[in-house]
Amino acid sequence: MVRSSFLLLAALSWACASTTAPVPPPEERLVVVNAGDNTLSLISVDSSRVVRRIQLGALDAAPAAVAARGETAVIAAAGVDELIVADLAAETVRRVIPLAPGSQPSAVVFVSDAVVYVANARAGTVTQVNITNGDTASVAVGTYPRDLVLTRGRLFVVNANTARCATGVCSLGPSWLSVVDPQTNALALGIDSIPLQAAGNARSAILGGDGLLYVVNKGDVAGSVPGRLTIVDPIRREEVGNFGGFGLLPVGVAAGGSDRLFVTSTIDGLMEFNTRTRRVVRGAGQGVLVTDNVAAAVDPQGRIYAVESSGCATLAAGRLRVFRPDLTEARDVGLGPCPVAITFVQISGLAAAN
Repeated sequence: MVRSSFLLLAALSWACASTTAPVPPPEERLVVVNAGDNTLSLISVDSSRVVRRIQLGALDAAPAAVAARGETAVIAAAGVDELIVADLAAETVRRVIPLAPGSQPSAVVFVSDAVVYVANARAGTVTQVNITNGDTASVAVGTYPRDLVLTRGRLFVVNANTARCATGVCSLGPSWLSVVDPQTNALALGIDSIPLQAAGNARSAILGGDGLLYVVNKGDVAGSVPGRLTIVDPIRREEVGNFGGFGLLPVGVAAGGSDRLFVTSTIDGLMEFNTRTRRVVRGAGQGVLVTDNVAAAVDPQGRIYAVESSGCATLAAGRLRVFRPDLTEARDVGLGPCPVAITFVQISGLAAAN
């Protein structure tokens, strides 16, 4: 009798459970920030459809960078010295966190679900920010920090070493990386500064599939100084390679899990470097034609997503150009005016479906 009752209860439990649909797996989305109208475009990686367009606040925010994790995106608003914390599922701004006046935030990276670091270009600092309660704590780094990479438990800060001049922004000399320990929120013990041998104006950096850091040095148009790609070993904390061939004004860098590295340029489009052979595959004059290519990203399938800004001065609508691994174009997606930054995010299936 007891056994019969147990079997009956088990059968009923199974029947009830079978009517409950499984939770959908996380879905990958592209997050693009449009500086022209201060919006965020959330895009499916598998279609030409813009899933959502989220208004981030006042038009003068001038967003410069974005980082995303789960259902949260954090945007560096350079024009108003703020961090904007957006809820990607609810399509709302969750919190606005003020930074010190004159900070000009230029890059942001997640350290944990609750903590990010932001680089403050004009202030020469990085700030540790708790996005849950708004607490901030800053540490001085170098001159005009422009980008951040977190690896090996350390934060590597790209110091451009530039200043305003008659022609806009000019290099003051070679750039360097500062190394910060997030646990102590201070410069790391041992080597805390890594000099770069390129002419200067380091603009962006990324962690390659080989565990090395790749830094794009923009060069200097006024002095006709071409850009270069610098390779840094984050363990030894030293430069281990330096390559030219990227023309004037390379601005961004993107890496997948393989030995391919893509360098974006406002002049030469989408260029390519092989990290295994350490050779320029597509250099200046040979890049894939992407007008005003300000940023790019690579997904696990090897597809390349190149942001075509199309001229921020006119606030024309930008485009996302999607290329197959062989660099043939698969499709393009319309963006907002003056798109400036791109990243990936994994959103829970339920949130993505809403």
